[in-house]
Amino acid sequence: MRSLSTHLFRMLIVACGLLLLSVPARAQGQPYNPTHYWSYHNLQPFAVPQPIQVRDQFFRQPVTVTVDTLARFLNWVHKNNSAVPDTFVHYTWWNIREKLPPPGGPREVIVTNQFGSYHVQVTNLEFLLAPAWKNRPDPIAPLANHYLCYRAFGFPAPPAGYDLRDEWRVDFQIPKDMRYLCTPCLKQHFGQIFPPVDTLTHLAVYPINPFSDHFNPLVSDQFQTLTVPVQQFPEEYLFVPSEKVELPTDVKKSTWGRVKQIYR
Repeated sequence: MRSLSTHLFRMLIVACGLLLLSVPARAQGQPYNPTHYWSYHNLQPFAVPQPIQVRDQFFRQPVTVTVDTLARFLNWVHKNNSAVPDTFVHYTWWNIREKLPPPGGPREVIVTNQFGSYHVQVTNLEFLLAPAWKNRPDPIAPLANHYLCYRAFGFPAPPAGYDLRDEWRVDFQIPKDMRYLCTPCLKQHFGQIFPPVDTLTHLAVYPINPFSDHFNPLVSDQFQTLTVPVQQFPEEYLFVPSEKVELPTDVKKSTWGRVKQIYR
């Protein structure tokens, strides 16, 4: 009986996560999360292959991928004194081995943020962002989105530079053309299911070229807890909160085209 109850509870969590991914974001009345992040290289990356299942607005059905290397650590950052509502939430950047394209091939979306609104081509899957603590060995990860991050093209560099500040350092950077787009996802790992908590806020990712000192934070996420030597050096990335609208399929007059439009 207990096993059946546990199974039913897990199925309910999955159903809630799938509903969040399928309902239009603005219809949920979610607040827009203004938090920006910037990346630090992990100076001692090592491969720890782990299979996970993920699902997002492109991969409508769960797909198994392998995360293998903790490549970078994301710290929150004030951009021109932008708000950071929760300074405890950080992210780890895990490389995904399978550079899968979205089902049906590259997608065209409209990405909107403080830098403007542009049509963007979304191509292959690149990495996973997992919510993490810093200098807080808590066995329960932060209640925050996981993100699947894709190679993306079409959003030009902003025309100005920005003051950037976290608790470690201050810098001024001019972002380059957008390189990646990160979308909220549902993740399943070791029998645990992590649905998205905010399907509105996406992250547009822009290369920057900072240099920093060497830091050694204790980083804890759902995969591991360890001291990670980190440092900023080119290229790093600025993660800008954004909204995304996927363009509808050209349905023409075919019934199959109309069906595809419903599910995109």
